[in-house]
Amino acid sequence: MERRGQTRYGVRALAEFIWLDAWGVPQRGHGYTRDISLGGMFIRSDSQPPEKADLEVEVSFSAFAEASTNLRMSVKALVIRVETATPASLGTNRGFAILNKNYRLHGGATLEKKAAN
Repeated sequence: MERRGQTRYGVRALAEFIWLDAWGVPQRGHGYTRDISLGGMFIRSDSQPPEKADLEVEVSFSAFAEASTNLRMSVKALVIRVETATPASLGTNRGFAILNKNYRLHGGATLEKKAAN
């Protein structure tokens, strides 16, 4: 039985994130989203912040969008689950789930693509 209260959308977008380690030193990582909802997202990445870490995430939709866009999303979140790769998964499931505390959308104006001459 599905327990999620919000619809997840299979959106692939670039994600850059930062968190403080146990000594208060900023750590950075990057990856891409597997899915996004209003309540959170799953980010596939080799960099994995620990569970319960506060995270700041910048998501850019331009690299994977069919139309050129400068739409970005800034998120303050909490890491709620970390998935490590197993030999059977060959690293495809390595990443983490976050719960959005708040988010803000930036830009979004469609940019005109120049035709190749």
